[in-house]
Order: sequence, then structure tokens, then C-alpha cells
Amino acid sequence: MKKSLLLVMLLLSAQIYAQPLARKGWLGARLVPENGGGVKITEIVGGTSKTSNLQVSDIVLKINGTSITEPRDVSNLISKLSENEPITFTVKRNDKTIELKSKVAGRDREKSTVGEVIYDRIPYKNGFLSAIINKPAGKGKFPAVLFIPGYTCSSVDGLTEDHPYGRIVNAFHQAGFVVLRVEKSGLGDSQNTADCSSTTLTDEIDGFKTGFQKLKQLPYVDLDNVFIFGHSMGGIIAPAISATEKVKGTIVYGTTAKSWFEYQLEMNRLQLKLANTPPFEYEENCRLQGEIAYEYFIQKKSLSAISSDPKKAETLKTAWQYNGKDMIFERNQEYWRQIQDYPLLENWKNTSGKVLVLFGESDFQAFSKADHEQIVSTVNYYHPNAATLLSFPETDHYLAKSGSMQQAYDLFSQGKILELFQAFNPDVTQKSVEWAKTLSNK
Repeated sequence: MKKSLLLVMLLLSAQIYAQPLARKGWLGARLVPENGGGVKITEIVGGTSKTSNLQVSDIVLKINGTSITEPRDVSNLISKLSENEPITFTVKRNDKTIELKSKVAGRDREKSTVGEVIYDRIPYKNGFLSAIINKPAGKGKFPAVLFIPGYTCSSVDGLTEDHPYGRIVNAFHQAGFVVLRVEKSGLGDSQNTADCSSTTLTDEIDGFKTGFQKLKQLPYVDLDNVFIFGHSMGGIIAPAISATEKVKGTIVYGTTAKSWFEYQLEMNRLQLKLANTPPFEYEENCRLQGEIAYEYFIQKKSLSAISSDPKKAETLKTAWQYNGKDMIFERNQEYWRQIQDYPLLENWKNTSGKVLVLFGESDFQAFSKADHEQIVSTVNYYHPNAATLLSFPETDHYLAKSGSMQQAYDLFSQGKILELFQAFNPDVTQKSVEWAKTLSNK
């Protein structure tokens, strides 16, 4: 009886501390659009494409009866299915149309050589967000980091070793820190949560706050040594948490301190110059974008109202990635407006713990060193000697040592992302880990 009771308690304990969600489907293939309809497979990596016996040069026409017109259709359909669910591909192979029936396969879960990677769930609104926890080997309590990525609706699961986010996670994990990543709404294995692109900044902050609460509940986390690392937009979200929660320290890289209205106009001017835009076209573009930004951020006009002007509609489409409805830069219009109205410096004023602000001198996205200095001066004004600024020469937004700002821009605009990944600057993670370890020992 006692043994049975003990077994039940152990099982319940395991459920409390680790409840992985069902794995979402993963195609595991590279695709390109096909002129005659469907999408063509150019490479098989694994996942559902392998279990379904898809082949290179196959043209996928339908999935479960739904027609496919672009690669995004495939990822959208498969990501809505869970591992082991039935799936049928209608494929054109060697001028013949065939059907391939199989079961959905998910991406392999991450593993660690210096500890373990634990998949868990976090209650969020009416569903669950997926959490990935890197735990060091051994017993006892460990310092911990909540990692917050940039604005894109990209999963933080399955990070490769050369991905800058993977490098950040691994650097802290290998140094003996627990690192928690929480997926944004609708991403990864998250269940019954809204599509990421439809959520607002407030929704996103709430999601990372739930991640922070989860981190504090883990029995192997040292609550006196909890940190936050925010990259890019994560540098705006991080102080929203540290302003209301006790943290030992907050690290941000490549962020801003000014209103989004000002930031976007300044970034636009810089990037047009880096793109060698002819002088008259440059000034005309800047003025037109200034009008659009004023109507959008200050006057709060809808995108549909602004786009009623054909000239502005074209600029919205080409420069703001406007989808013709309510989306710009792959997020909904309220997401960006909420950033404009967000009390960023007030959060830095109220932040707890120490602050490390990191600035890449070749960053053409979070380009303003003055903004990073303003965060430091704001924190130190209200919390003397609490904040420090570290600058990294020839280092861009992706933590790559890519040369001058012009060289960084050219590499990025040419799509040489893998080259940037390989040029990672290890000083960024080394200095961050050293700073956090020094604080943890105090």
C-alpha cells in the first residue's frame, strides 16, 4: 500500500514539473513555388516528408484535400496537425498524380550533453504555451535565465547550434544556468492559443510573464538569482517584467529607448542611405513615410484608411510589408501601436536588480547607441550604479561580427544569413555570462 502510494506521488510530481504538449507536425523539407501550381520539394530533411516517402522534385498539390499554392500553405496546414495524426499528400511525380498516405511526424526534441532539455506546458488564457527548459546536470538549485526573443513569429524550439539564439541559450546552460524559453502564442507545440500574428504586444508580454512565473516555480531554480535576457523587441518586454518582479539582473541587446514613431523614421532614413538610394528619391521616400507614420502612430488611423491614398498604399506594401488588411511587418496593426504608447523608460525607472545593456556598433536595426546610453542613464539616475553599457565593435543585430554597418547591411540584404550565423561574436555571450555569474556569487 505504501509502495503504491509512493508511486502515485512520484507520478503526480512528474506531471506537475514536466507536462510536455503533443508535438506539432513538421514537414522537414525545403520547398519552392511551382509555376504550374503547388510547391516543389528541393530537399528532404526528415519529419513528415520522410515518413510519407516524399521525394525531391515531387510537386505537392494538396494536403488532406486542401490545395497548395505556396510554401506557407504547407507549414500552416501541417502545424495544425499533431504527431501521429493521419495525413494524405496529393503529389505530382514524373507527370503522374499520386496519393501518399502516412502519419504526421514532429520535429525531434532538443537534447543536451551537459544536462537535460525538458519540455513543459504553461497555462495561458484558454490554452497552453509550450516551454523548453535547459537544466544543468546535478542536484541543488541553479541560477536561471528567462530568454525573450525579438518580434518575429518564429518558434524558439529546435534552435541549431549556430543560431544566435541557440548560442545564447547554450552559453548560459553550459555555464550552469537553467534557461527557460516560452513559445509565443500559437507557435511551437502551443495548444489552443491564438495565431501569433494576430496577438498584440500586451498579449505577448502576458505570455512572457507567465513564462517568468513558471521559471520561479521550478524546484531547481535559485530564486535569489533569476535573470532575464531580452534581444531586440525582447529588450522592450524584459523591463516590463523586471519592473514588477524581483530579478537579480536584466540583460538586453539591440533595443531602443525612444517612441516607435521616432525610431521607425530614423531607422528608415538610415537603411535607405545604406541601400544607396538616390538623393531625391531618398528624401521623397522619407517624407512620405513620415506622413504615413504620423497618421498611423499619432493620429491612430487604420491602415485601410491610410492606404486609400494610392501612393501611400504602395509604400505601405513595399516598405511596411502591408498585407492589404490589418498587418504590417507580419504583425497586426495594434501590436506596433501599443509599442508607441508603451511606458518603456518608466519600466526602466522601476526595474529591479542590476542591468547590462549590450550594443552592437554595426547594428543597422537597433542602430542608436544614444538609446542604449539613455537606458543606462535612466536606470542609474533612479538606481545609482545599477546599469552598465558594453559596446561590441563590428557586431550587428544578429550578434555577428560582420564588419562595418554597411557590410552588415549588405550581407543581410543579400540573404547571407548562414554566413552571419557563422560570424557570431562570442564576446557577447561570454561577457553576458561572466556578468551574470559575478552577480550570482554575491
